[in-house]
Amino acid sequence: MIRINSDFIKEEARKQGFALCGITKAKPLPVEKERFEKAIAQNLHANKEFLERDIDKRFHPELLLAHCKSVIVCGYNYNTQFLQLKSQISNFKSQISQYAQIKDYHIFMKEKLEDLACSLQEKYGLVNYRITVDSSVISEKAWAVQAGIGYYGKNGIIQTKFGSFVYLGCLLINAEVDIYDNPNLGSCGSCRQCIAVCPTKAIVAPYQVDSNLCISNINLNKNETNFTKIAKYGWLIGCDECQNVCPNNADAPVNEKAILLRPSFVGKQEEVLANLTPDFFEHYFKETTIYKLKYEGLKKRLDDFAL
Repeated sequence: MIRINSDFIKEEARKQGFALCGITKAKPLPVEKERFEKAIAQNLHANKEFLERDIDKRFHPELLLAHCKSVIVCGYNYNTQFLQLKSQISNFKSQISQYAQIKDYHIFMKEKLEDLACSLQEKYGLVNYRITVDSSVISEKAWAVQAGIGYYGKNGIIQTKFGSFVYLGCLLINAEVDIYDNPNLGSCGSCRQCIAVCPTKAIVAPYQVDSNLCISNINLNKNETNFTKIAKYGWLIGCDECQNVCPNNADAPVNEKAILLRPSFVGKQEEVLANLTPDFFEHYFKETTIYKLKYEGLKKRLDDFAL
């Protein structure tokens, strides 16, 4: 049976630009599944039907990859410290979350994980694998905890030694690893800064976020049609309020390579957003996560914010 060296995996992950890499055995996670089902029952997921499907697969990797033995979790630090990126549009200021200020992570994270998988195949021969970056039902956050990368913050975001501005991706493989990482048992202690600062009080309890109230969930929802209810908070795309006040992010290192991934709209956001046209949208946003909102979706948000 193939047994892969964990140091080799982590070194290859580092070469791909990942700040974090942890490895855990593939196994069912019944406690995490129960917690997720409870959140669904309380409708904290804002009636998103896709979250109600295939719940077993979120916490049982073998249901996604036959004979899955190991889950490799990689984290990419996207902290660019552009916390106050704002554009003056009419008489309001709009803010864009850090995660949307660099190129679409779904694309480049998958490419990096694909290269990591290829390096494993080259060294160890045939290794079956599956890559996930928000592309399947698997809970990347739950597996990040199991792989020791970080722990759940009270705002529901994974906290790592690089702060919480971290993208997560998983590489499922059908091979065992010589050394597995222990789960991260860290916690936020008595800190409640994220709970106190949330403009809509969406963090209804520690580790419980009501997506019905979460600004980021609302303005990133492709099916949402009314943004006037959140316009006063000024977040056009996403929301970083709870992360901006988090002590874990106070001295988080900036990733210079992430800065290089900034799309051209970041330096011209005032002009682009104030004069948005289909051509502007296509040119400036095509390589970003904002592109998924489509021109009509972003224009609707801008119109509602300007009222």
